[in-house]
Amino acid sequence: MQVKELCCELAYCETESAAINLLEKQGFWNNPNAWHYYGDNENNFATIGNQQSRPESALVEKIINSVDAMLMAECLKRGIDPEGPDAPQGFTEALIRFFNIHDGRLTNLTPKERGKLAENISLVATGAKTNPCYAIIDKGEGQTPKQMPNTLLSLPMGRSNKLRIPFVQGTFNMGGTGVFQFCGRCNLQLIISKRHPEVSKFAKDESKDKWGFTIVRREDPSSGMKSSTYRYLVAI
Repeated sequence: MQVKELCCELAYCETESAAINLLEKQGFWNNPNAWHYYGDNENNFATIGNQQSRPESALVEKIINSVDAMLMAECLKRGIDPEGPDAPQGFTEALIRFFNIHDGRLTNLTPKERGKLAENISLVATGAKTNPCYAIIDKGEGQTPKQMPNTLLSLPMGRSNKLRIPFVQGTFNMGGTGVFQFCGRCNLQLIISKRHPEVSKFAKDESKDKWGFTIVRREDPSSGMKSSTYRYLVAI
């Protein structure tokens, strides 16, 4: 199966079993060589599995990440170093400078302006009402396939992607991993990303104009391991 076709078919899967069946059919699910440890850490469950105790809080974290991605895109589109002195020094300042929101308050926008702004981030629920499949889509900075292991698929150990960026809300580089434990029995999460075209022009990454995707899974303890571990698909 072509890479693009597999990505699209996974995106249309609305249940965990459908995604697993597809990956089994393509020879990935039971192939240990097709998967890499999330955060490059075999013992990642200690970090990923001990975050939010409620799914609502975990879902909000994902939306906050989308807001941060929007702010980062607007900053980079203007050629501003997010960690430099010219960057906004706080969340409110970023809303004022990048989106012309008076005092940084959404209540100061007209209904039409709020609707236009809301088009940048979407939360979509599909599938069964009792067990829905949630998709969060944003028009933020995006990541190149080459950088995804260092950003969307990374953990705090040795990395500080947002630590020195004063206007974003995310700080601990958890990548929204708190939702994993609420994503079905195998904790599946599909990630699809592409660098924003107005941002990629500044990048030297050879994969800057390509889409990248992977799927995250939880594996039960095996081979004497004491806890589960998380991996992501790297076979393609």
